[in-house]
Amino acid sequence: MKNLRKFAAFALAIVLMLSLCTGCGDGKDNGNQKAEGDYSYHWKLATTETSDYYMTVLAQEFLDKVSERTGGKVTGEVFASGQLGGLVDALEGLELGTVDIVMDGFSSLGEVNPLFDVWGMPYLYDNDEHRDKFWDEYFDECAELVAERANIRMVTVLDGLNRNLSCTKAVNNLNDLKGLKIRVPTITTYMKVWECFGTAPVPMALSEVYTSIQNNVVQGQENDIMLTMNMNFYEVAPYAIMTEHVPYEGSLFFNEETFQSFPEELQKIILEVGREITEKSRTVVASEEAKTLDKMEEMGVTIIRPDLTEFRAATASMYEGNDTIKPVLDLIDKARG
Repeated sequence: MKNLRKFAAFALAIVLMLSLCTGCGDGKDNGNQKAEGDYSYHWKLATTETSDYYMTVLAQEFLDKVSERTGGKVTGEVFASGQLGGLVDALEGLELGTVDIVMDGFSSLGEVNPLFDVWGMPYLYDNDEHRDKFWDEYFDECAELVAERANIRMVTVLDGLNRNLSCTKAVNNLNDLKGLKIRVPTITTYMKVWECFGTAPVPMALSEVYTSIQNNVVQGQENDIMLTMNMNFYEVAPYAIMTEHVPYEGSLFFNEETFQSFPEELQKIILEVGREITEKSRTVVASEEAKTLDKMEEMGVTIIRPDLTEFRAATASMYEGNDTIKPVLDLIDKARG
């Protein structure tokens, strides 16, 4: 009888141990093992943009729509203005799992993976119609390239305005730029563009730009007109030179392995909402650009639209021998057909 009791106790212990071990393993494996529809996530979205910037607002809308379509199984929170660190910090968090989504411009990511340099290239698209056709027809192929090269899954395209120059003097042609000191972000392709234009590009924190223009440390800065207006740069650099040199576009980025660990149902919802946000961003940007141009005229900003033929020619050499970005350039070229 004693032996029987010992055996029963031993068997019960084994059963308890097995039940405790059920589901053991790392988080990514668990995600794969979940039954379709059986999931729950709370996402942290990191961005260095301000909370009222239109891309940040669209990012919040993305989270809200995904939450709604999953019946609240997915919730999310936007951490704007670099609350979770700068871009490099956020991307490290994406890899470590402490950040779930990063929102930023494509060209900004060129500092961590050279494939993204393609979106910092000058005069990348012939016009807005060419750009939209490219994304509408080749988004999936681009997303796969990015996933393969950078282990990042892009799920939308946030349309943006082209970058332009605000300056302390009138610039009517390329020659008028010679020797000017122009503030640029610390993005390699952006600096190269302004070298090709014959200026002296000066990398500088955005917070230092206003006083630097005021004190003639630099004679201008390049940004989209919405940000330039919001930062009050036209007060000290009242000439808006519409160079339209680089298109600013952004996305929402997941870690590729994490994205693939999501149930198929959730992946489909993410990409479906991503397409809707792309479409809305185009409408939002067009409306905001028109409003900003009206405000610029009201405050007396001089808007100059130079012939861009010589600007395009001056930067054409940047496309020579750049094999890293060629796969994306080939798709952009196909969209011209």
